[in-house]
Amino acid sequence: MSCYSRAGKLITGLFVAVMLFARAGGAQTFTNPMLTSQDPFITYVNGVYYSTYTAYGCATNHICIKAATTLTGLNASPSHDVWSAPSAPASNQAEVWAPELHYINNNWYIYYAADDGTNDDHRLFVLKASNSAQPTGTYVEGTTGLAHGQLNESLGVWAIDPDVFQAADGNLYITFSCTNYPTASYSQRICIAPMSGPLNISGNSVYLSNPDYAWEQRGSAPYGIEEGPVGYTIGADTYITYSASPSWIAANYCVGVLAHFNDDGTNPNITTGNWVKYGPILDNHGTATGNGSISFVPSVDGSEYWALYHSHDSSGNLSTFMQQIFFTSYGWPVVGYPINRGVTLTDPSGEHGVPSGSYALADWGNAYGDAAEGNTTNGKIVGSWVLSTGGGAYATSSSSGTWNQAFRQWNPNPSVYTVSAGAQWVSDTGVLGDYPKYGIYCSYDDVNNHAEMFIDQYNLVMATHAVVGGTDKGWVNTNLHAGFNKTLTHILQCAKNGSSYTFTVDPGTSGVVNQSRTLAIKNGTFGAVTDDTKANFTNVTVTQYLTSQ
Repeated sequence: MSCYSRAGKLITGLFVAVMLFARAGGAQTFTNPMLTSQDPFITYVNGVYYSTYTAYGCATNHICIKAATTLTGLNASPSHDVWSAPSAPASNQAEVWAPELHYINNNWYIYYAADDGTNDDHRLFVLKASNSAQPTGTYVEGTTGLAHGQLNESLGVWAIDPDVFQAADGNLYITFSCTNYPTASYSQRICIAPMSGPLNISGNSVYLSNPDYAWEQRGSAPYGIEEGPVGYTIGADTYITYSASPSWIAANYCVGVLAHFNDDGTNPNITTGNWVKYGPILDNHGTATGNGSISFVPSVDGSEYWALYHSHDSSGNLSTFMQQIFFTSYGWPVVGYPINRGVTLTDPSGEHGVPSGSYALADWGNAYGDAAEGNTTNGKIVGSWVLSTGGGAYATSSSSGTWNQAFRQWNPNPSVYTVSAGAQWVSDTGVLGDYPKYGIYCSYDDVNNHAEMFIDQYNLVMATHAVVGGTDKGWVNTNLHAGFNKTLTHILQCAKNGSSYTFTVDPGTSGVVNQSRTLAIKNGTFGAVTDDTKANFTNVTVTQYLTSQ
């Protein structure tokens, strides 16, 4: 939700999404969109998924809930109308946005934003279930000390998109999108405040994050938008995902994450401690555009996590998409690329005979882009690889001339980053007709968009190659220094800043070699690649830079 325009979010008319199912070996499949809604929020309690949402099948200024025992069953489940806004005059009579259902201390609560008919007056409100045993029954305005269940937020600013969560310190917090004015003016930020219980904010609200980076200011610079925050914890660390840039412009909307690390016990204070920003973790790709309002939910058996977010169609309508999400050992969420409409996905684990999976991120695997577009052939691991954790790899190439490849499972969405790997020639395969070489993918988006660099040890050149929009952009060679020794480990580095690529061999040494190219590739996955050559790849790193995006 955003202060800049509601007209672009409350779509008139009804967009009907159809989920297609097919039986294959006992398991079932589905295609996105999986739910006819926007601003999705789903919670899983006692074996039941409950979904709240904005618009589509729920009357204006009403709040509705769907319930099902499976994620894929939500779309066909009935919609329960549990509350309607009061008649005028009331501070929560209009523009009821982004409700979230939460189960706290054995009771059900709904948090939402609303106003008195003027967007400038948007504030935060809470409802409580009339009967704690009936989450899809009626709700009443919470007893908060303010009229109509308004939450007593200390800043008194324009506020929307409330989310209540337990942080890693064990305490309850509310996070929301806020301005630093009483009205819908200037930038939207992320705010946070402590709560003494589900009905009461117990301390001062603070500004947690400002939209400082270009991916948060698309279409609205020098101002920006941060909205739709959702908090979660992994171990001693606390995370908040949020949407960025104007939601009503599909090409702009994306998702970032804030992290509060306290593994060593030196950063305990959630509201005043240090937070780290990272993003985007979900952006536009293929035909899936305008992706935001993300939240995570476990599969039925708990072995997987799934991301729910809304996405635009070609007419600008919003509906809910679902795809599996993974987490790094640090707790960073890795969504990959958004899945195109109509691409067949297997149901979450535990549903319809689907076996258990995992939400732990593998170190290496297939690329994201081709699969997200429904291409089941390209972007796969090719060749025989020994892939270790921690960024090391040993490559064994075929003798067919086919590029052998494996991809690092990092977030492919940033457009400004540096990848680096130590690369060491081991041996050739004996068939040398295809210029034996070894190197790295700087960015592999899909089979039609990728850029890579190689060491051609026989011609003693750094060779770069790219395909953009399905067009081969050819090879460019730069001579290596005369004393180049292929048996030693050499650093291969690629720095990407938008469409500017800088390829480097052995940076910071006397034998450094550089080459620059301009290639219109938005982003992509890093990979290791060999051709008729065996090579070791070690100390693989990917560093994202926020400041230039």
